[in-house]
Amino acid sequence: MSNLTADQLWNGLTELLTGHHEAAGDELPGAELVVTDGKQEVFRAALARHARRDRDEPAVIWIRPIMASAGLEDDLPAFDLSIVRRRALHVAVAQASEGGLNFELVTGQHARVQPARGIQLAVLQDFDTWMTTLTLERRIEVEALDSD
Repeated sequence: MSNLTADQLWNGLTELLTGHHEAAGDELPGAELVVTDGKQEVFRAALARHARRDRDEPAVIWIRPIMASAGLEDDLPAFDLSIVRRRALHVAVAQASEGGLNFELVTGQHARVQPARGIQLAVLQDFDTWMTTLTLERRIEVEALDSD
């Protein structure tokens, strides 16, 4: 495995988030984030389909991990952005591996963005449905990842 350039990292991340890494016909493509500290998994969540490079700090990537919906509104999944907040990954080293991306973070933890499976995939589908219920202005605001 060799280290990725910033553009290779961005392209790989975009492909994972949008599901372009999946074979045609997959009904629920998307990505999840897994963070480990040493050998212990400390965090796992689906990732919204948007990300942002930080203008001031090129090694920082903004993402939106999605844990669970806040319930139902008009019989559709609803999410609370005060809970489903944007997060920053401050990447020291990035590598591509086995269909995903591996990051060594400046905190010393390791993160992996990989194809979403199981419950993370279902949560992502619910988030996608919720996004369709937002006004265009609100959807653009959420996807910009510059506020919560």
